[in-house]
Amino acid sequence: MKIEKSVIIEIITIILAIKIFSFILAPLAWTVLKNQPADIIFLWNRWDVPHYIDIAKNGYTAVGEGRYFIVFLPLYPFLIRVVAFFIRNYEVSALLISNFASLFAGFYLYKLVKIDCSHLTALKSVFYFSIFPSSYFLIAGYTESLFLFLTIAGFYYARKGNWFTAGLMGMFGAATRITGLILIPALIYELFSQKSKSHSGYTRKNVKDALFICMTAFGFISYLVLNYAVFGDVFAFIAIQREHWFKHLAPPWEGLSGALWSIFWSEPAEKVLIGGAELVFGLFGLACIIYAVITKLRPSYTIYMLLTWLVVASTSYWLSMPRYTLSMFPIFIVLAIIGDKRAELHYVMTIAFLLFFSFFLVLFTQGYWAF
Repeated sequence: MKIEKSVIIEIITIILAIKIFSFILAPLAWTVLKNQPADIIFLWNRWDVPHYIDIAKNGYTAVGEGRYFIVFLPLYPFLIRVVAFFIRNYEVSALLISNFASLFAGFYLYKLVKIDCSHLTALKSVFYFSIFPSSYFLIAGYTESLFLFLTIAGFYYARKGNWFTAGLMGMFGAATRITGLILIPALIYELFSQKSKSHSGYTRKNVKDALFICMTAFGFISYLVLNYAVFGDVFAFIAIQREHWFKHLAPPWEGLSGALWSIFWSEPAEKVLIGGAELVFGLFGLACIIYAVITKLRPSYTIYMLLTWLVVASTSYWLSMPRYTLSMFPIFIVLAIIGDKRAELHYVMTIAFLLFFSFFLVLFTQGYWAF
């Protein structure tokens, strides 16, 4: 599907406007709050960003502090290394990859939504995608932008019947985030849903297309091979996750109860950011899934949302739920549909999202915990 030049300009304007706003707000907040000049690149080099850059510079290791970084999948730091080879700056490379990937993610989101909906609905989905309260991760050197670009593109090519490209995008997605594996059941359902509606029956071509989708698994397999090469154990990342981050698989209600506990018993800041925010975004994601089921959103989208939510919520405690919710991209389709139906809700969501986006962005770039 070709996008008209005027639409391309609209999409670029929406995405760039929020990025320009962010690059102005972050140093202004730093200058005022710290009473000193701001280093714009340094402001975005927070929390997990230095870990990705360390991997890009030095690779994975089984010794020292660097051994904990095996929990970060390889595609993003590999791309940072490639770009840094040309521009000679790892921090800038990380920012460039994230920001360009988010732009492509926005284009593919528009194209995907436009298959079923109007231009206005598709454009609104890009708008909500850009101003979502945790969308500052589409600017910082995190995997969110790259993963969303690959995942949304995978769904788009699946909708167009280009199963090889869908599987290829899935493979790269699963080398970026483990949740990329969720594309396999979601796209398999999409495949057989399309074949069922075409009344063509199941043929060898269907099997071949399903195998293309299963190429997604190779992205994760490459990560397991990396674990074995570094640690001699294909599942070393699980032990590191439990040892260093104290996280392990658990029923979703265990993480939910932990968030509730934080609201009542933690320090004031943790009540808001560790308890309240995790709880609100975790339940918000679940509410969007329920709404998608009730309104009969395309089932493959709902499957992807549900399985993603289950994976990120099924841990010993909820951490970074606002960031993980961002990767459940069909949420933006749901929000666009709601915003189309009720204009007043569109304005309420716009104001609320921009307020929380600005608040969390300032926290993040000041070095405070913001998911």
